[in-house]
Amino acid sequence: MSNSTRTLHDSQAGGITIIVTLMLLVLLTVAAMGMSKNAIRELAISGTSRQGSMARNVADSGIEWSVYWMDAKNSPSSTGTALGLANLKSKLAQDDTLAGRAYSPIDQGLYPTATLPTPPTDMVIGAVSGTTQGYTVALTRMGKLPIMNMSQGTGPASFSPAQGTESKQAPDLWALRSDSQVQVGSGLLATRFFHSKEAWISTPVTN
Repeated sequence: MSNSTRTLHDSQAGGITIIVTLMLLVLLTVAAMGMSKNAIRELAISGTSRQGSMARNVADSGIEWSVYWMDAKNSPSSTGTALGLANLKSKLAQDDTLAGRAYSPIDQGLYPTATLPTPPTDMVIGAVSGTTQGYTVALTRMGKLPIMNMSQGTGPASFSPAQGTESKQAPDLWALRSDSQVQVGSGLLATRFFHSKEAWISTPVTN
């Protein structure tokens, strides 16, 4: 084999090696980009799950807050939403025409359904790492707790539904709704998470 033929073969082999190397580099680059996108996507999903869990926890806080301040043993301060909730409970218990509709302790009016109200100061859980958390609650009086074939006595507030008529001393039945709002970031980059939770409770009659 002549020197010219050997040189031609060597140059062709070298060219093929370069092409194969470039193809491998391209494939490795594409694979690396795909893996990085998956990693970013997983981070975003885990972050969203975390904020969703936080929104659920804040909604739970709203339910617990409402149950606490609806207990007659816990007297709210002279101002604040807790006093508004206590006053709303008393207002709804004394007027049967208001039963069946959700009211807000913030302004004593009907609870808005189209747009959630902004949580007042005493319903905001302090900002943590750029995250603002808060909740609003709604209270609905569902009427008297239906208890059949039994009686209960608690001194002057005793009642006996088993006697054929429902006494006014039967416990009141309430539907509590808590809407949480969690905002991450601010401005145009802000992301908001919402979660609603409802609980039904009964309380001793207040009148």
